[in-house]
Amino acid sequence: MEKFQVVRLRSKGPVTGIPHADTLFGAIANALATLDGGKTIEELLRAFKKGAKISSAFPYSGDTYYLPKPLTVELMDFEGDAVRVKRMKRAAYLDLENFERALRLESFETPEVVSYSRVSAPKVVLDRVAQDASIYFWEEVRFRDDAGLYFLYSGPENVFNEFIKPAVRVLGDSGIGGKSTWGFGLFEPSFDSIKINAPESPYAVTLSNALPTKRPVLWRTLRKGGWSFGKRKPKMTFIAEGSAIRDDPGRVEGLEMGLPFKVYTYGLTFPLPAIIPEGLE
Repeated sequence: MEKFQVVRLRSKGPVTGIPHADTLFGAIANALATLDGGKTIEELLRAFKKGAKISSAFPYSGDTYYLPKPLTVELMDFEGDAVRVKRMKRAAYLDLENFERALRLESFETPEVVSYSRVSAPKVVLDRVAQDASIYFWEEVRFRDDAGLYFLYSGPENVFNEFIKPAVRVLGDSGIGGKSTWGFGLFEPSFDSIKINAPESPYAVTLSNALPTKRPVLWRTLRKGGWSFGKRKPKMTFIAEGSAIRDDPGRVEGLEMGLPFKVYTYGLTFPLPAIIPEGLE
């Protein structure tokens, strides 16, 4: 049985997207920098290099936590049930009970996640010279009143209390992700814990997007770039949440971007033991 700290982010409004672990870590580091001028950033990095980890963000609804579907289940035999196969392929998340079944490659259901919806919202832009207005559409994620996002933390309790909690409280008012000046990404934080009943296995699925140090067992790639300190970050190739790995902690990458300091990209795995299908060993 694995036990983790849960950071719940009850949304005050829409978000531009569901943030991955590297985005969360960057936001936490920036929030700490606003609190102490960056004095604890190196200390934060050391703590994570010594074993502290965060997952990507996932949706919750009431007391139900959803987790990313392990890619290993896509190789399961559903005995010719085309409807179940189609539903499983379409699912991005599983509730905790079915996620635990999926880790064991046991039969599971794919309940619909109804805690949020993706909406194309119209926006108006005004040409400052010609004073002409034009409409474009912006995709945003909206949550039900009793729903939001959460992420998991694993590691020393003092790191959680001294770094993660204070940073998250700052981010509740400043936002995570893009368009925070529009009111996006603001939330009310709260804290909980969760137990996940994982099997014994030398293999694992990662609950974070990660920069692998060796070839994964089964994976899907994710290309991400972004901005940092007004400079565009180079796009990097991560493995996506739910990918299967073996003995791979991932890595934190320091980028030289023409600044007086390195910009660090978080790419540690957040492994949970999982059974893999025969033939992948």
